[in-house]
Amino acid sequence: MKKIAALGFHNCQVLDLTGPLQVFSSANRALGYQAYQLQIVGLDADPIETNSGIKILPDIAYTDLHSADTLLLSGGRGVFPLLNNQSLISWVSCISTKVERIASVCSGAFLLAEAGLLQGKRAVTHWKACSRLASDYEGIDVEADAIWLKEGNLYTSAGVTSGIDLALALVEEDFGHAITMDVARELVVFVKRPGGQAQFSHQLEAQNEATGVVAKAQSFIQKNLSENLSLERVADYCCVSERHLFRLFKESGESSPAAYIENSRLNLAQQLICEGTLNLQRVAEQCGLVSTDNLRRIFIRRLGVNPSEYKARFGRSMAGVQQEKAQ
Repeated sequence: MKKIAALGFHNCQVLDLTGPLQVFSSANRALGYQAYQLQIVGLDADPIETNSGIKILPDIAYTDLHSADTLLLSGGRGVFPLLNNQSLISWVSCISTKVERIASVCSGAFLLAEAGLLQGKRAVTHWKACSRLASDYEGIDVEADAIWLKEGNLYTSAGVTSGIDLALALVEEDFGHAITMDVARELVVFVKRPGGQAQFSHQLEAQNEATGVVAKAQSFIQKNLSENLSLERVADYCCVSERHLFRLFKESGESSPAAYIENSRLNLAQQLICEGTLNLQRVAEQCGLVSTDNLRRIFIRRLGVNPSEYKARFGRSMAGVQQEKAQ
């Protein structure tokens, strides 16, 4: 039996802690026996109050955990005060030599970094914290677009639900693809999520921070994605010159109006393909990409898969929709 230990703490992200553990629990059911023993580790024996307010009673304090097959380090806002907890950081460094695998979820990567375990390695964390991880700890190759990364027996994953992606990958290492597929189907998630986290994060960040003319332009773009969105048309709507609009986008952190339009069209295409109610030609038209050839090019360039492959990841749910319609 493999022991899976997950560290939680005050103000940790509840899904960082419980999401991966659910994957291993579901794997036990898929296998038909208890292949994984799950253990929640706290800073002490007191209940862990997560960021949602839900309190979770730990099985053991971290000082009493001396070995495990896999150790998961949760993230969340509560991780940053812990970077000054020298006892905990020393424990992370020490326990890393006594476990088969050590992994971080979301900002739990900062615990690995503070312990010196990410030096000279690739790593990922929540998209909002990637720049901080890179600037606070020199010598870490932060790959902001990754969902999860493996460096030897050390793993890091991106924000929140990516811990589920990582846990699925660990189950696949242990018991193969067929069991992992069973778990993914039960939890209604991807075995391997297409694309990376940056395809969502940069767009959302730009929309949240935009003000004035840029916000007005973005709103116009979002409402007219199926139409011709030339720089001239968007600038005319905002009553500014094309050059001025371009400069304002650059100052807001978005590379250009054209890049924002492409990101918006890609995001809409992903959503429509996931919904599964339109064929690819109609998806292309509604996103302003005109043809399936254009749709295919942007998917391969940006996500590394073509639209049909992306759509196939949702084959089971789409079949369910078709059955419901038939009924």
